Amino acid sequence: MTPSPSAPTPSFERRIQIARDAIDYIMGRTPDEQVLPVPNCPGWTVYNAMVHVGRTGVFWGSMMACRPDDTTARVRALAATQELPTGVAPEELATWIHATMDVAAADETKECYFSITGGPGNLGLWAWHASSEIGVHRLDVEAALGHPHALGDDDAADSVGYVAGYFLPAIRRAAAEDPGRITAQLLSSDGESIGSVDVVSEAADSGAAGHANVRGPAVQVLLALWGRPHVDVEVSGDVEVFSRWRELPGQVYQFGTWD
Repeated sequence: MTPSPSAPTPSFERRIQIARDAIDYIMGRTPDEQVLPVPNCPGWTVYNAMVHVGRTGVFWGSMMACRPDDTTARVRALAATQELPTGVAPEELATWIHATMDVAAADETKECYFSITGGPGNLGLWAWHASSEIGVHRLDVEAALGHPHALGDDDAADSVGYVAGYFLPAIRRAAAEDPGRITAQLLSSDGESIGSVDVVSEAADSGAAGHANVRGPAVQVLLALWGRPHVDVEVSGDVEVFSRWRELPGQVYQFGTWD
């Protein structure tokens, strides 16, 4: 399945920049801000989000260095993160993740292991993954601090496309569940349509699963599909399909706080 938002597709370089801007925002929080809770991620403070993003750099970078068919890549990458120290300063955390973005930015066509598909991928896919995931963590921290969301409509639509095409299918496989199909109608901040994206389940083709329709601002739909609090998102059709998809990310992937 290939999502097809009608919004302009950001370039590889734009995705790298979105990720780097999000890193700088997250890692630039003051000591007073770092101790605040992140409601989108229960149990985390802002500092915990910073640590997660920094350690993610080591995790992803390890897999970027592996062959596309290296079936042990993810296990070794996780082991590498367990060896990292705790209590690391934000400045050092930023160097970890920026170093990985340097690797990703070098050649978008270079083939490597891509954990979301569990096999072959390339650095271009890693850049798309980084812009989406680190971008969402920026949204998390912005919400925690009461800052307006900086992600633009087209960039948010691109991130929704990644979530629909790669992240949620990976969640579905890991959970061994098939909640059904979602069709997301994406709106700009001005309420104009900027495209639609389908999250297609394996059972949907046979009619064995339900179909939910979601409509709302692209940033809010992105938050919703990541299982985050959201506003102004209308859901129709089989609403249980939408609810079940939103529950899966937190059930499948839970990372420690690593103080």
